[in-house]
Amino acid sequence: MKSAYLSLVLSVFVCSLGCSDGGDGDASAGGGGGAAGGAQSSSTGSDAMSGTGGAATTGGTGGGATSGTGGGGTGGAPADNANMVFLLIGQSNMEGVPQPQAEDKVENPRVKVLAYDNCTNVGRTYNEWYTASPPLHSCGAGVGPGDYFARTLAEAYPTANIWLVPNAINGVDIDFFRKGVRSSRRGEFRIPPDDHWNGAYEWVIERARLGQEKGTIRGIIFHQGESDSGQQAWLDKVAGMVSDLRSDLELGEVPFIAGELLYSGCCRGHNTIVNQIPGRIPNSFVVSAEGLAAMDQYHFDLAGQRTLGRRYGETMLEALGD
Repeated sequence: MKSAYLSLVLSVFVCSLGCSDGGDGDASAGGGGGAAGGAQSSSTGSDAMSGTGGAATTGGTGGGATSGTGGGGTGGAPADNANMVFLLIGQSNMEGVPQPQAEDKVENPRVKVLAYDNCTNVGRTYNEWYTASPPLHSCGAGVGPGDYFARTLAEAYPTANIWLVPNAINGVDIDFFRKGVRSSRRGEFRIPPDDHWNGAYEWVIERARLGQEKGTIRGIIFHQGESDSGQQAWLDKVAGMVSDLRSDLELGEVPFIAGELLYSGCCRGHNTIVNQIPGRIPNSFVVSAEGLAAMDQYHFDLAGQRTLGRRYGETMLEALGD
């Protein structure tokens, strides 16, 4: 009995030595500014939010209205002290436009972000890790869904470390994120930190692999489509991007969660295509934008971004089987 007890104590001690979060990285400041903006598509379409392929979107403003194929994720809820990595991909609504208030800046030491650029205003150096607070993306960005997504995950897993890898670029089309494709609009935008990439796919892969040094990529959240509004080919392009990311990063079928566009905005008709994602991409889900307010024809306001982020988080919990 005494021997078994000593073995148990030793195993707990060894685990406690191996569960650190890796630290915050350097806080040295660099130069540089935020990602360049760009004109977005303003095509309009039907108000219908119905979709094909089983993407039933429920109503209500309080929850993450979702549907997906492929069941509940890959591996269920993480173990204590797990290091969970998530990729954030999209355009301006994933970056976040509304500026944060004091409550949005409250930090959790278990939530880290991979610096998006050299941002002297927030004291971050590109590709170093920091305790997360807005902006998660470009130096001048605001609150995006990633902020409250991470809060939701951290609350659900009180001993887990959440590592965010932000990769959104304001205004870009989906071709920016496709493997081996050079967007026809490539010259309009800057990819941090020095714009040397041919496209954003290789940039995402490099940063995702830095995330894999910290833990396991457990999911991808995605908000894009305003610049491709109404184009049915967008669906196949998104599916190809997801397939390539899962393959090149050896992710299996980790959950992929996309968000609807503003119901009151320019591009609401694109939601009929967004809602086809679960019928096209295995283990994918759609987060509802119903009831969320706008600050302009493209962008969610601050309250909307907070709620949207929570919906992403709740959907990820569902996808992970918790």
